[in-house]
Amino acid sequence: MINLKDRGIVTTQRFSPLSEEQQFNEVCILLQQNIVAALKLANSNLKDKKYFQNLLEKGLESANASEIEIWLRYLIPRLGFRYVVNVLEKKVELQPEQVQTALYWLPKFLKKDSLKELQLLKNLEERMIPHEMQGKEYKANLLSGKTYKLILKIKNTDEYAIFGGYQLGSNGSGVIVEILDSNFYQTGGVKVVSPKDLEILDPQPYK
Repeated sequence: MINLKDRGIVTTQRFSPLSEEQQFNEVCILLQQNIVAALKLANSNLKDKKYFQNLLEKGLESANASEIEIWLRYLIPRLGFRYVVNVLEKKVELQPEQVQTALYWLPKFLKKDSLKELQLLKNLEERMIPHEMQGKEYKANLLSGKTYKLILKIKNTDEYAIFGGYQLGSNGSGVIVEILDSNFYQTGGVKVVSPKDLEILDPQPYK
């Protein structure tokens, strides 16, 4: 077993002679001492996706509201945004607190040009909205107690908008957006635009 007495500083050179299963076991031990060092080591050495899937489950089970951001930062690049969202969707009914904790940070890991990821996030957020709120405007109550929504910017008009879905029959080439004013209030206007004309901005407080 690798000596972990120096608080999680384990070099790849000392780690590589072990089998991948042994490496994973050492990562799990190191997690108890230094989460960042353990996840960095996993990213540098582990290859099999099953180990990262296992780590995601460990993170969702044990991490607090701030720590889960670290887990997602290292695991989303290895597992993919879609996979992580799919895992969270399966936990909505039985483990909503785990989902809510991760959901707070997920917008940070959206690809700026990926409306597919935005749709996945929207679907997950809507599942987390209490039943009596279903069918109302796109929003999600997050851990901070504030309400946030993802904002889009239409590049050629500089208008702000929120995502309203894909136009039927467009095969993803027509995106429906609901127009906002400069204070992020809904104006009631709706447009169909091309995905390439949209920029995903950071989440903003819901007015």
